[in-house]
Amino acid sequence: MKHFCFVLAAMLTLTLAGSAQTADPAKILQVTGERLLADLKRMPRYTCVQTITRTYYETRHHSDRPSCSTLIAEHDTRKKKLPVEGWDRLRLEVALVEGGSVYSWVGAPRFTDDTLDKLAGSGPLGSGDFGVFLNGILRHATLNFQGERVVDGARLFEYSYEMPISKSGYRVKVPDGWRVTGYGGTLLLDPQANDLVQLVVRTDELPSASSACQATSEVSYQRAPIHERMVLVPHETKLFTISTTGNESISETSYANCREYTSTVKMIFGGETISASPGPNAVSTPAQETAVPLPAGLRFNAHITTPLDINTAAAGDPIEAVLSTPMRDKNKTAIASVGTRLHGRLRIFKVSTGAFIILEVGLEFESIEIEGRNVPLKAAFPPSHAIFIPGNYYRRFLRPDYSFVGGIFFFNNIHLRPKQLDSEWITVTPGEEKDNKK
Repeated sequence: MKHFCFVLAAMLTLTLAGSAQTADPAKILQVTGERLLADLKRMPRYTCVQTITRTYYETRHHSDRPSCSTLIAEHDTRKKKLPVEGWDRLRLEVALVEGGSVYSWVGAPRFTDDTLDKLAGSGPLGSGDFGVFLNGILRHATLNFQGERVVDGARLFEYSYEMPISKSGYRVKVPDGWRVTGYGGTLLLDPQANDLVQLVVRTDELPSASSACQATSEVSYQRAPIHERMVLVPHETKLFTISTTGNESISETSYANCREYTSTVKMIFGGETISASPGPNAVSTPAQETAVPLPAGLRFNAHITTPLDINTAAAGDPIEAVLSTPMRDKNKTAIASVGTRLHGRLRIFKVSTGAFIILEVGLEFESIEIEGRNVPLKAAFPPSHAIFIPGNYYRRFLRPDYSFVGGIFFFNNIHLRPKQLDSEWITVTPGEEKDNKK
């Protein structure tokens, strides 16, 4: 630890601006850095629930396609936001295990290291807020004191840093492999508490093969009691992205219910992943033994019973339904009666704006209760054309690139009632659901 303190103090370059400081910025950085690295080393296993709202902004560039440097410069000098194209919301559980972050839907029985890619959908989704960035910055970056800032009445010290490519672990996945990118940003430290308040991470201009030009994360932190310790956890994160098309997005993440149970840094841009380090191969709670899944080709009607609030509902939320018609096997024998309970999950909750408002709701069933057991259930809409309902309209198909088996409803208003999600389904087996996406 003495060696770290020496290196940290040696790396600090003071650029004092304004009036003389009553506290020594070099000392504050040294003491706080020592505390934060010790915290990261002793980080307990814990999990938090993340609620992410992603807002998408439409580019004004229609015919030409400016360079990334031009788009970044325009973003930095723009005084007004671009027109809103729409938004979506999802809710995940992130677990910190053996120095890595793994993800699942809330309440799911298992975490896996590839789940983040599957859960992101077509929008940006970031990780790394729990320590990977901070650990690398404190150990390898050069920090420069920029002066004091007053935030919500608190006097804070601001330090800038640059992480060169030669020391960066920030890798960008492109079609032909992985490439490393540098990044920079700022730290806000509380000189009274010797603690971190905010971390900003801004990538360099990303490789031309990527679909994104730049990503910037702003993470605010606070202490929370976990396993009889006050642990530094993210409080709120904002992820700003600029795509190569000129479109932009802001992902706002809140954290709740952190408890015992630092992270693989990944950012996903429409199937491309920016990552800082590989995570563990698998994780956590083993799945319970379940019954044999139902065979394909069984038709049933389901009535959704879970209320959906446009202000709070998110992809990842559990849903429940009941059979409104009996489920029969190939011999027409009833294997589940009307009222039998089904369990599933929202997989898409998205609003598109513009000339018309369109609410997109994707559902996936996971199990059905038969004879006291939760029997695995995969089902999709039967192949059919679009169906029109007074005041609403929905289509019974999935795009081939969707990562789940289920159905998507489209509505022309946001005043949603569960009954509007009632429809006919057909059981499928993995691999066969593509037949229902036509």
